[in-house]
Amino acid sequence: MAMAENANPHFREEGTVFKSTAGMPGRFASNFDFQLVELLGASAYGGAAVGECYATISKVKDGDLRGWSAAWEETAARIEETAARCESEGHAISAAEAYLRACTYWRAAGFFLERADKNRFAFWDRHRQCFRSSAHLAGVLCEAIDIPFENEKTLPGYFVKASDTMEPRATAILLSGGDSGAEELYVTTGAAAVRRGYNALLVEIPGQRGAYYTDPDLTFRPDTDAQFRYIVDYALSRADVKPEHLSLTGYSMGGLFVARAVAGEKRIKAAVASCLTPSFVPGIMSLIGLDPSEPYADRTDLDSLADQASPMARLLLGDVRERFGMLDRPVRDYLDYLGEFDL
Repeated sequence: MAMAENANPHFREEGTVFKSTAGMPGRFASNFDFQLVELLGASAYGGAAVGECYATISKVKDGDLRGWSAAWEETAARIEETAARCESEGHAISAAEAYLRACTYWRAAGFFLERADKNRFAFWDRHRQCFRSSAHLAGVLCEAIDIPFENEKTLPGYFVKASDTMEPRATAILLSGGDSGAEELYVTTGAAAVRRGYNALLVEIPGQRGAYYTDPDLTFRPDTDAQFRYIVDYALSRADVKPEHLSLTGYSMGGLFVARAVAGEKRIKAAVASCLTPSFVPGIMSLIGLDPSEPYADRTDLDSLADQASPMARLLLGDVRERFGMLDRPVRDYLDYLGEFDL
């Protein structure tokens, strides 16, 4: 889950110099800094270019959500245009590299868009199409998949093979957090796993952006082990997967889902929760200005506090709350439901 605006207690402004925790660029005092870290991290496997990132954020005023979106839209469109030109001229590798960066930038452009913004789904679609164009042109053995799920629904994902043979291999199931998707998983871990001889199964469960944007009936649920039964069934249906070498890694909010999944799904043989989040409730309470150590049950002002939160906090509250299927419910109901996910 994304950090709340100014949620970092160690972040303070001294003149024009920002002081922040280790690993943060200190370019912004808001959640923008956290998003910039994610973008820079994508550069390790070609999902971004550091220079393009800093050129883009140089145009952004801290806390200006529209300005953030506009700056990244401009960069994404320019890099995608470069990719298309390279592809038309037969430069497949250059095109693949540019499409992969454009994929990341389109995700950044759409990250803070409000629910009513018509570009929210459009940017996500361009993000996904750029990823698929990149994989195709680069010759990545990447298969877009739809995993059979309940009630004739499907879960989106990708199966990335380490080789073009049917040799059974150890397979890493990878799960993102509350605000990411399967495509981002490729540049965070998928490419690294494949280089080391693993297959990578990049998945999205109900509530994650790609799954929800494709089918709004797919909202977050606490029975993660029941959901992963379908994912493991799919993995083990493949002849190129070693049943005894199946692992699961989840990031951020996905860390909690990993713990809940392996508590019941015993066919997963190894698990990494990075990081392990024991509860979602404290983060949401912080967003609306409550002390997470204090009980909220007797508070009568929860909805008004949510309405008075900062624009960035309200956006994060709205997007995540929507994908929990609780957007039209009182904040107390939302917090109660989040409590069902606790470890």
